[in-house]
Amino acid sequence: MTQRSRFIGLEALISYGGRCETAMDGLKAAEQPKEGESAQYALVRSRARSAGCEQVELRPAGPDLREQTHGNITVAIAKSFEEISGLRNVWQAMQSEQASAKPNADIDRYTSVIEATGGKIKPYVMLFKRDNEPLAMVLARTEDHRLSLRLGYKSLLNPRLKCLNVVYGGILGRVEGELCSVVLDELTRQLKSGEFDVVCFNYLDAQSDFYRAVRKTPCLFTRGHFPRMAEHWRMSVPETLEQFYQIRSRGHRRNLRQAVKKFERKYPGTQNFVKYTREDQVDEFIEVAAGISAKTYQNALGAGIVDDEQTRRRIKIAASRGWFDGNVLLAGDEPCAFQLGLRYGSVYYMVSIGYDPALNSYKTGTILFLKVLKSLCEDPEIRMLDFYFGDAEYKKRYGTEHWPEACTYVFAPRPYPVAVNVLRCSVAGINAGLTHVAKKIGGTNLVKRKWRDILGSTAPVSRTRTKSGVTSPP
Repeated sequence: MTQRSRFIGLEALISYGGRCETAMDGLKAAEQPKEGESAQYALVRSRARSAGCEQVELRPAGPDLREQTHGNITVAIAKSFEEISGLRNVWQAMQSEQASAKPNADIDRYTSVIEATGGKIKPYVMLFKRDNEPLAMVLARTEDHRLSLRLGYKSLLNPRLKCLNVVYGGILGRVEGELCSVVLDELTRQLKSGEFDVVCFNYLDAQSDFYRAVRKTPCLFTRGHFPRMAEHWRMSVPETLEQFYQIRSRGHRRNLRQAVKKFERKYPGTQNFVKYTREDQVDEFIEVAAGISAKTYQNALGAGIVDDEQTRRRIKIAASRGWFDGNVLLAGDEPCAFQLGLRYGSVYYMVSIGYDPALNSYKTGTILFLKVLKSLCEDPEIRMLDFYFGDAEYKKRYGTEHWPEACTYVFAPRPYPVAVNVLRCSVAGINAGLTHVAKKIGGTNLVKRKWRDILGSTAPVSRTRTKSGVTSPP
């Protein structure tokens, strides 16, 4: 991946409620186009074969898909798992073509997340093609969505909308130039049909042609103003943990080593780090992680790990594919921090973290991060650590490359969705103004800490002992 410049802008304190949801190395060069075949088709065919689809058929197998033709572009829509199965070869080929393929857009990950909801969410995949040559795919899901309107971290309203939620990394193909307009026109048609109230785009690359096209959506009242911006950070995994220490400043290196020594003096022993990777270990990890998560401010925001059937099913499916990487730090025999990771190709994604605020002085989150990093250094398959979503100072400190991403919306041109958008923009504008003032007086981090302290103080602290010797909520 080429180095991307850092996006300069203000971080809004508002969370719009967009649900969240990597360079893949070793891709082969594209084959030369056959006579009458576009270069795009040849590249997709090449990627499909490298993915093990030697006899890839670009005509969808299985049931006939709903198709509409607009000019010389045909749009096929899959709304069931059976229909999606017919797109597997094309899907895998197009994803492998991406410069930075995301695990959220993996067909198995996509279907497993939807299956884990027990029917509450439905698949919705759009394939754009010309003369049967695939040009682009939009990977989305339909769901009843609560759009969270927040003032800072305080939730004000949660209006319900019928949402077409485009997953992270779910715009496949070279969606540039005229193709951007074709894709957006089709999404707008779906909104006008009345089937959806809003299209939600999760963390689009803010430097892409497609994002710029979304931001120019013609109608002022349906456009999602004040997009939620965030830097996406990644870190090259060093060969050894010592190498990681050496590239830090002298003061930072000393602070890290002292934190480790302080924790180990208080809680001596070598069995304070537990790693979970197997499917039969998922239940125990979730029980432990949910117990820690319940004490954090993230839990008060609805962003923590919850011990429920949906979470278990989703992580178990990831474990069955060798993606699951759960880590827990013990203070004596008490779990004090967790880190949930997802291994995808040569990249480790840091999906979720949490630590017991009662042990803040021991920097348990940092201790666990260093232990996980050491295990990644020793793994020859992992070359990159992706910090996933969200902004944090440690990501800026440790990251080696970054680029801007944005969550944004396009609303349906009907009274209710437009009214929700106007309200959302009003709240977002207030947040942007407050953020600007806080930044000017240097109080942004202080405000964040105060909000988080308040939210963290409301977290439950009751725990029960489990048969494994760790603790979790009753």
